[in-house]
Amino acid sequence: MYLRAKDLDDAMQLITEHPDFLLICGSTDVAVQLKNQKPVNGIIDISALNELQYIKIASNTMVIGALTTITDILESTEVQTHLPLLIAAAEVFASHQIRNLATLGGNIANASPAADLVTPLLALDATVTLGSQEGERVIDLEDLFCGYKCTKLDHEIILGITIPLQKHLWYYRKTGVRERLNIAKVSLSMIKNSKGYCISGASLNPYALRFRHVENLLNSSDFNDEKIKEALELDISPSGSLRSTKVYRMRVAFNMIKEALSGFTAL
Repeated sequence: MYLRAKDLDDAMQLITEHPDFLLICGSTDVAVQLKNQKPVNGIIDISALNELQYIKIASNTMVIGALTTITDILESTEVQTHLPLLIAAAEVFASHQIRNLATLGGNIANASPAADLVTPLLALDATVTLGSQEGERVIDLEDLFCGYKCTKLDHEIILGITIPLQKHLWYYRKTGVRERLNIAKVSLSMIKNSKGYCISGASLNPYALRFRHVENLLNSSDFNDEKIKEALELDISPSGSLRSTKVYRMRVAFNMIKEALSGFTAL
């Protein structure tokens, strides 16, 4: 069964009535996955919810609606000015055609360990607003994930993502077999602000998370290469696959951290 929500209230009603239905919007990932999975019980299409497609600044934060496309982000003067880290990740996100369809909320809800925009959002300390017929709640983005392709969404819709705006140095790097249309073998987002370092990476864990041990080490100012490697081993557990080996991913993640630290020192 296919159902298309007319507006946000209608979408929440449909989710309440059909909690086992699959929620879709741009479907750039989901449509491919469905070919290799068992048929779903039904689909709820929320692509018509224009009220969730926006970018605005309020109270030293930027709020991005869940249905904002990757192209919207790239073309936003506000994002270009305040969040160049997010722009850097969006620039290597798939193709022009996919960026026109793929949404920020969808990239998050898909809960892929290789999600391109989740790691910069984690490093930027983003929160996510969730909504249902029971009301709204705000949680740290990191707390949304509970495992591989698993989220804590409870008959809810991602409404928006809130990112604190503060001065920071930033670093982003993504590796793969090619520059575009590429699933990350490893990517790393890192910032340094008045509070210290924040780091996250893709394709290094079953789901996206912050590298807390590395952050604590760097923020202590008492570190060297061996200590960084030891802390990194506590933060990441990359799997080996046809795309890349565990040893490769560990080594590249370490090299990226060193590259970021070198760049920050030079500024």
